[in-house]
Parts: sequence; C-alpha cells; structure tokens
Amino acid sequence: MKSGVDLQRAAMAEICSTRDDWSFHVTSDPLTRFLRDRRLRTALRTLRVRGLLDPARQRVLIVCGGVGGEGVFLSRYGFKDITVSDLSEEALAVCRGLEPTLRTMSLNAENMAEIPDSSYDLVLVQDGLHHLPRPVLGFTEMLRVARRAVIVIEPHDGLVGRLIGTEWERHGDVVNYVFRWNRSILNQATRSFLLCKQAIVLPHRMWDHNVVVGKLARRFPERWRLTVAKAVYRVLRPVNRVGNMMVAVVVKPDGDTTRGSGL
Repeated sequence: MKSGVDLQRAAMAEICSTRDDWSFHVTSDPLTRFLRDRRLRTALRTLRVRGLLDPARQRVLIVCGGVGGEGVFLSRYGFKDITVSDLSEEALAVCRGLEPTLRTMSLNAENMAEIPDSSYDLVLVQDGLHHLPRPVLGFTEMLRVARRAVIVIEPHDGLVGRLIGTEWERHGDVVNYVFRWNRSILNQATRSFLLCKQAIVLPHRMWDHNVVVGKLARRFPERWRLTVAKAVYRVLRPVNRVGNMMVAVVVKPDGDTTRGSGL
C-alpha cells in the first residue's frame, strides 16, 4: 500500500508530464497577480509592519512549493535567496525552468532532517500543509528550520469552511483530507513545540474565493477587472473575521535558535 506522501509524489509527476502551460505562475496580468498574490502580500505586510522584512538579505525556504509560483512572486518582490522545496523532482524541474534564479530542494515537509535548526530567516507554506498526512508535524518542522518567522497560509477551521468548504480533495486516484487551522490550533502547536512564551502568533482571517471573484471580474472590460476584484474583497473586509482562509505569521524570539531556549 502506497503512503499518502508517495501518492502525492506520483500525482504531481503525472501532472508535470501531461501539462505544458504554466503561465499562471509567471503571468504579469494584473488581475491574476492580484488574486494569487494578495494572501502572500498580507503576510509580508505583517512582517514589514513589525520591522522584520528585509528581502535583500533574508534567506527563504518555501515548503510544498510545487512548480514555484510562490518563489516567482518572492523573486519579483525583491528576495534574493529563495529555495523552493517539494516532494516532486518533476515539479522542481518545472520550477527551475520558470525562474532559473530559484534554488530547489527535494524535500519531505514532514521530515526535513537534512536541514539544520534555524537555517532560514523565513519559512513559508501556501496551500501545502493540508496535503500532508500529518500537517502539524509539517508545521513544527517549519518552526524548527526557521530562524526568525514562519508564514502559514491554509484553510481556516470555522463554520463557513465546514458548511461550504471542501473536506476531501481528489486529484485522480489521490485523496487528501483538508486539514483546517484556527488561532487555537496554531497557538498550541507553536508553544508546545517551541516551549517558549515569547513566541508571537499572529493569525489573520480573510476571505479567499479567487476562482469565483476572477470569473466575476472577467465579465467586465479588461480595464475594470482589477478594480472589480479589489472592490469585492473590500466589501468582504468587514466580515473577514468569519472568512475561510487563515494567513498567519509566527515570529520566533530574537536569538532563539533551539527548541525551548525561550523559557
């Protein structure tokens, strides 16, 4: 019987062998970039406000990075040292083709033993942990290899998500359970692993329905599409507290390089 990790690896290999259009990840179309980048920009804004963002100097590891969409975004944002990791060698080959300046690493996010503690200033995942059999283990591995901060962008566990969200994702023969996060889960997982009162846990809840918003915006003339998409999310902003997505930043104490050193 194949493990969930093996099935995910095989599924990605098949996708990479049958698909030849990856323009979604490198497009400069303003609407597409807004829809796919707004959650990442929210996370980076949180770091910037706290004086913790220095793209030119910070090393970044992207976990479950696939073909490198997040890496392309961070490169355009100004980061110079970016490593995209994934289970799939085929996905990483596509990544290198899309943006040759990106480093790549074949990596199981649940067991990053080959990476020493505190190796990267920032460690990031977007829509990746819920593909893992043990999402919390993947998160604590991110905490271990991060020196300064971790960014987690994943589905939020709440009434809306339970009512209209997908519980089981299916990609051909591959099935995974959509693990959903909330403030309590994130806080407990952080503090139980770091054993550190000084860790700062900053979950932000927001709406993310990019497929629907994109279809709506494309009904309008091209010059209005970005404005329409921004307006939709602006209308939803007052009710972000019941949104379906969690954009979270966890900041480790300054100088904390080992588990438990902050107690």
